[in-house]
Amino acid sequence: MTILDTSVFYLEPPATIGVGFHNIGSGILRAAHSTLIRKLEAQYGERCGHLPLNTEKVRIHVTSHKTDLHSHIAYLSALFGKDIKAVTSAELRQEQQDLPPEATLVVPYINVPESERAIQTEMGGISWGLPSAMVTLMKNKANFYRLLDEYELPNFQTPDYRIAHIHTLPHESLRFLTDIEDIYAKAGMTNYPPGIMLRTAESDGNFGSCLLYTYQHSVRLVPNGDGELIQNYSNWPAALEAAQSILLGTMDPEKETRVVMSRCIDFSDSPGMSVVIMDGQIETLRWNGQLQQEGSKACVGTGNYQPKNETIARMQQSYEDQTIAYFEQLLRQTARHCGCDFSALRGVANIDIMLPSPLEAQLQKNRGQQSTLYIAESNPRWTNYTDAILNVIGANRQQPTINAMRATIQNRIQAVDKYYVPEQIDPQQLRARIADKDEELKVSGTRIICRMAKHPMGIIFAGDIERAQHELDAIVQRMLKH
Repeated sequence: MTILDTSVFYLEPPATIGVGFHNIGSGILRAAHSTLIRKLEAQYGERCGHLPLNTEKVRIHVTSHKTDLHSHIAYLSALFGKDIKAVTSAELRQEQQDLPPEATLVVPYINVPESERAIQTEMGGISWGLPSAMVTLMKNKANFYRLLDEYELPNFQTPDYRIAHIHTLPHESLRFLTDIEDIYAKAGMTNYPPGIMLRTAESDGNFGSCLLYTYQHSVRLVPNGDGELIQNYSNWPAALEAAQSILLGTMDPEKETRVVMSRCIDFSDSPGMSVVIMDGQIETLRWNGQLQQEGSKACVGTGNYQPKNETIARMQQSYEDQTIAYFEQLLRQTARHCGCDFSALRGVANIDIMLPSPLEAQLQKNRGQQSTLYIAESNPRWTNYTDAILNVIGANRQQPTINAMRATIQNRIQAVDKYYVPEQIDPQQLRARIADKDEELKVSGTRIICRMAKHPMGIIFAGDIERAQHELDAIVQRMLKH
């Protein structure tokens, strides 16, 4: 058996208890404002596909027992054919009596140092994922961009950027804006609309970001990647003051004050690439594509990569394999930088890149630069995409292997984290009807899975995606009539 057919959660000796730990607040948002943490935990707390279903006992870690969460875990238990239970750290300790420490495997969404310590000391288990030292370096956008500058890997680079501090952000952003305008003027491209992407160093998934760009005769501001909350200002100073206030509302300045200011790139597309790292090897899941909210660059979902046109299809042929090679170099160098034995690593990671548009490609040429792709960010963790893939594999009662992940992608998958249904529709009743329809469809290899019974819903479509979407729309319409 090769690593392609080995469970990514395989241990020797095998773990007895497998725990999914969806550590949004203590991991993803460890330097976020408490208000943002509560909001996102309420929305995404149910979403936990990264479960080691190959263990004898499967658990989901919770800080407290809530009716909605128990209801969703009951749905997952039926979906995966496993008796899954919610446990607190204290309850997990009770279950571990008479078991050795290595008998409990905890799979966090992201293995940051804070979570790694909690897994060892409070949960009494061993953690799965990339080493926390690597995660810390790659997750923090300020540290990561500086790391990329240090590596100087060919054909990929960061956008023009500066690192500012939140308390002096408006002033530093205006100076950076002047630098951007100088770049365009010297390149003879004053037709390139100036824009800035502001991201707090510990931001994640557009939460903790502000995109600002000129639009007609105003400055448009997109907060936290939400196209429904677009604001327009008559001048840059006013827009930047507003951005500072928005970012302060998402971060904890006592833990991190840095903001990465990057030049807003005019790009043709922004694919991601996820990989699985096992036993010294890196196996790719190739490019994935973002579902973007109209009016913003926010990612509201992920799925199979579909080039938008023939030009981008040719770019995929040219650059997809280069992305794989680049990401492998990046991961191996970071492991060496952190003193980690690469052969012992086991985890998942994702990188997002930006494909230059014809306008940006012309700018590169006019600046005397080689044609290059841009690195947007790295996610040394599970993502919306890879977590959803495990949901489908679990629902199909398969082992979570690399080959199973690739087959799921080939069969087609689309994960939507913001699937809007009318407010009068009860999400839990809709989930029950989704379960019935999914049971009917699975015979043909098509799945509809509810990952969040909230407003908005979290939905996974797999197989014949168009049919699955049509069936879900029909369910909603029938519920509206009754």
